[in-house]
Amino acid sequence: MNSKIKILIADDEELILLAWKKELESEGYKVITALNGKLAVEAAAKEKPDIVLTDLIMPEMNGVEVCRKIKEMYPDTQVVFVSGHPAQTEKQIMDFIAAGGRDEYLRKPLLKDEIKTVINGLVEERI
Repeated sequence: MNSKIKILIADDEELILLAWKKELESEGYKVITALNGKLAVEAAAKEKPDIVLTDLIMPEMNGVEVCRKIKEMYPDTQVVFVSGHPAQTEKQIMDFIAAGGRDEYLRKPLLKDEIKTVINGLVEERI
């Protein structure tokens, strides 16, 4: 069943993308990655992801803008942001929620299996 779920991960740190992709693919998800916000929106337009994990601070377009654009295209897509910058997160969370993102976020570095737990929870909500 997980193979029908498409997940888009947007982060400007390639090692994070590769690690998270590997983790989620091991659970059977189809995973698309993007190294910046602009590429994330382009990938979303082509792939229509069910779930998006987006870094808050990225080149080309930040996570709030990514969320806003993806939610305009696909209102049912769940968008969660991830950040390693707590000070920036507190300032941006209200903008992210206003853009249609979830009122939860993940803090980098993620704990072991945290990404799978979050994604599995979002998938269960969809069922």
